[in-house]
Amino acid sequence: MSIHNSSSSLNAERETDPNPAKNNMATESTTILMTGSTGFIGKEAIKQLGNSEAQLLLLVRSESKARMVLNAYGVTDFSRITYIQGDLSAPGLGLTKADRERALQANIIIHAGGTMDVTLQPKVAEQIFMNGARGMAELAEDIQRTHGLRHFIHVVGFMSPYGRKDYPSISSSNEGVGDKSSGKNSLISKVFHSESAYEHMKFEADRYIRQHAEQHSYVLSVVNPSTIVGPYPTGATEQTGGIGMMIQAMRRRRMPVIPGGREHWLPLVSNDVVAQTLVFLTQDSNPSGGTYPLLSRKADSPDMKELIRLLAAELDVSAPRWSVPLPMIHAAMKAGGTKISGIPPESIAFITKQEFEVQQTERLFQRMDQKLPEVSELLPYVIADLDYRFSYPSQEDLPKSWTRTRKGSLAVLVHEGQGEPWVIVHGLMSSADDMIPLGEALWSMTGNPIWLVDLAGFGRSPVHRNKARGAAFKGQVEAVRSVLDEIQGPIKLIGHSIGAAIVAGVMQGSGREDIQLAMLQPVWGAPKAGMQRLISRFPRRMVQGLLSRMTPQQVAGQLKRAEASEIDPTLLEGYARRASSGLKSPRIAGANADLLHWIQSHSNDKVSQTSADAQRTLMVWGTNDKGYSRPENIHSSVQRVELPYGHQFPLFHAEETASLLVEWQMKRR
Repeated sequence: MSIHNSSSSLNAERETDPNPAKNNMATESTTILMTGSTGFIGKEAIKQLGNSEAQLLLLVRSESKARMVLNAYGVTDFSRITYIQGDLSAPGLGLTKADRERALQANIIIHAGGTMDVTLQPKVAEQIFMNGARGMAELAEDIQRTHGLRHFIHVVGFMSPYGRKDYPSISSSNEGVGDKSSGKNSLISKVFHSESAYEHMKFEADRYIRQHAEQHSYVLSVVNPSTIVGPYPTGATEQTGGIGMMIQAMRRRRMPVIPGGREHWLPLVSNDVVAQTLVFLTQDSNPSGGTYPLLSRKADSPDMKELIRLLAAELDVSAPRWSVPLPMIHAAMKAGGTKISGIPPESIAFITKQEFEVQQTERLFQRMDQKLPEVSELLPYVIADLDYRFSYPSQEDLPKSWTRTRKGSLAVLVHEGQGEPWVIVHGLMSSADDMIPLGEALWSMTGNPIWLVDLAGFGRSPVHRNKARGAAFKGQVEAVRSVLDEIQGPIKLIGHSIGAAIVAGVMQGSGREDIQLAMLQPVWGAPKAGMQRLISRFPRRMVQGLLSRMTPQQVAGQLKRAEASEIDPTLLEGYARRASSGLKSPRIAGANADLLHWIQSHSNDKVSQTSADAQRTLMVWGTNDKGYSRPENIHSSVQRVELPYGHQFPLFHAEETASLLVEWQMKRR
């Protein structure tokens, strides 16, 4: 294969054309050898490369596991993917002769492999990062010699000092390429890499590959992502290190001080932006190389005080007031503070005072028709997603037919289908995930699209923006209305418990005539139990604390006392366990506390309906509910159905509930 390749050495300071009209898209065939394809960045890059014609050679330890991981992430077309079994930590990458020959067919390399673990021991970190760097550099050298390497793209953390204007250049005359001990003795290494073996070895791998690229004259682009969060629009961040460690400490109320202060910041970037950058670089037929820090300018980003306040507001905890210098925090954590905070001292390594040179990144992003990465709008969803993951550590994977997305301002589970969508809103001590059995049953009976909504502050949804005192219900109504605004045409809107009151409020204020409403066990009156009424009068923080300490046994006991009918023990146990886990989150406990206060502090005049709305409304009431009374101010035109069950019947009797809803719709037709 004849490859046109630039023979100039890496120049991290410039690009040959700072402002071309468009990227020079590769017209010849492209074969990409990639490491890290099942990682947080790699999966997204593979997904985006699905729109290209490139052949992909993926270096993986297990083909079956890699295929499963990529498929779970949404990769469905494997026709252009070839798996090469290997291991970055093994000599020669652990490649067989046949697999090495396959790898040498590549004309582009993306090296994004390596474990994300800031606590790696030095020997393990060296095996992964330095062995991997040497192995990939050897392949690059052989490809360059035989048919030409168009582009080597290396993904390295943003704190690497190499490639910056104010640091020594990488030169093959300074240190011998291939000297295993050279990086350890370098001046930069001694100054900048004294704490984390993970960071140390990643940056030494950066140095090594830069030097190797100069010596063997292949084009190298170094992409420096900052702390990585999940993609737009959901912010789903499965990599719980980085900012996740801070969120874990704050939700446990174990961050009494602000790390650093106003001069410090935590640069962030979403993994889809990193993937877009990698994909764009692979499509350049005549790349010039460079160093691309992926982060916004410091002046455009929140400082640590602002970031900690935002985290506290989203997590519904009190924000610390005082700042402490990072060296003092690091020393305290090394001296045993880790046992208190629950996070390792290496976790603060990504908090910095530095400003980064982003001019080259800006020029690259101009060619991509994008601006520098900005995650402010996405951050509340990232926080909610990570908080959810910590709340439900044993959360099972979604059934394949469901996808997590965002509609309006809320997180939503979607099952695709044909026709009018069913939009389902859960009740107290629940989330969208609890409504999956009902959603599955409705879809199997109708084939319609199903949307399961997480109320604001519940599940993976951020807290609502309406911060006025006593505005919990209004804020929830506004948030659900933002979901419906994304649907053009008729909607079947379903709400359970307090969710039924919320969707009735949405219908009442929307002015839309294309909503059909089903209220399942609607609640907008005070509970019957005197103890529950008393507790809901307590101050908000007290109610939040009481909820957060509820055990699965207490949740199950409360449900049994409120239900006159029998509940399947397996379903009850699973629900109680999930509810108790969720309430460990201050955010989720606080959202429940707000709605409990709303129920207690208002009389039965919560929701009123016009005659026209009432004629499009169904109310289903479980007569064995001993916890709440049937609402008295239901319009006479509302269709009523009774079931011999208790309050949680939509969760524990999903098939029967779905049948009833489908029958209601058929009668309306």
